[in-house]
Amino acid sequence: MSVKRATIRDVARLADVSLSTVSAVMNGKDIVSDDTKSRVLKAVSRLSYQPSLYASNLARHRPRVLGLIVSNLVNPFFAETAQAFEAEGRKHGYQVALLETQFSPARLRACVRQMLGMRVAGLAVLTSEFDEESFALLKASDTSSVFLDVGAAGPHMGNIHVDTKSGMFDAVNHLVELGHSDILFVRNSVKVEPEPSLLSHRFRNQGFTEAIRKHKSQGVKAAVVDVPGPGALAGLKAIRKALKTEHFTGVIAITDMVALGVYHGLTEAGLRIPQDVSVVGFDNTYLSEFMSPSMTTVDIPRETLCKVAVEMLLEEVAHKRIGREVKVATHLVIRDSTASPGASRAARKHAPAAKNAE
Repeated sequence: MSVKRATIRDVARLADVSLSTVSAVMNGKDIVSDDTKSRVLKAVSRLSYQPSLYASNLARHRPRVLGLIVSNLVNPFFAETAQAFEAEGRKHGYQVALLETQFSPARLRACVRQMLGMRVAGLAVLTSEFDEESFALLKASDTSSVFLDVGAAGPHMGNIHVDTKSGMFDAVNHLVELGHSDILFVRNSVKVEPEPSLLSHRFRNQGFTEAIRKHKSQGVKAAVVDVPGPGALAGLKAIRKALKTEHFTGVIAITDMVALGVYHGLTEAGLRIPQDVSVVGFDNTYLSEFMSPSMTTVDIPRETLCKVAVEMLLEEVAHKRIGREVKVATHLVIRDSTASPGASRAARKHAPAAKNAE
């Protein structure tokens, strides 16, 4: 037998106050006497009353909910980003509604429509993929929004540019400075193309290409292995493939999750990190520090990213200003997975042997 859920009218009746008084207490407004507030809170507790978040939003001109759309919650980078965004929103008295796209532009479009239907105060779209129709939907609405790496800011729309291109440039430089001249780049593009389809991956690819071009006169050579699919599995398949066909002493993975698969594949082949092969990841997710050995990776500061995103949204909500563009820097975190290639003969010998065995 179902139990009827208490309403705001039930609370008002039990506390012998008006509906507006209950609303004021529930919204933390300091316009009610202590005695009245105490009666309302006792009634709330006795009835186990839970206010409707969506009804409250509809009644307000400025709802206290921020929306966040990310690409994938299994990937630690996006999970950590969501956690940081929720914490930052809470500091400002906002709750956060969260949706994920699974890297699908069509799903991104559906998520944007859902967020607009919820009448969120502002929406942060912190995804790897981009969809023109989603951008147009938000542009046509009056909802404050922030995108990640999508171009110029405009009315009620801000843009955060994470300098992943420089981060990848630094990763290549690090291996070259250690003495590596044969570098493998492992990607997991949604579709195997000369240029990755995901926007964030495209910038990383550009940084890698420019760094290799810079060091070409020093004899630095690069190979690229691109296997579509979930990060760790794609990384594993890619390194298995590369060990049959390529010569390398250093590997750069396009994300930490891809690097996780690279670790597994190298260990499976009997190669040691970093004695035989150095590995660099990208994102500096929590798992990178606890991998064995701890992994050198490029850090994208999630706390800074989310602090900027929330501040930009609230600035647009409060002042209806034209959105800003903000640049967030990356930096290389050097740990134990990279070293000089002096002992890296095993990887050089492994590739021809595997190839001849086919």
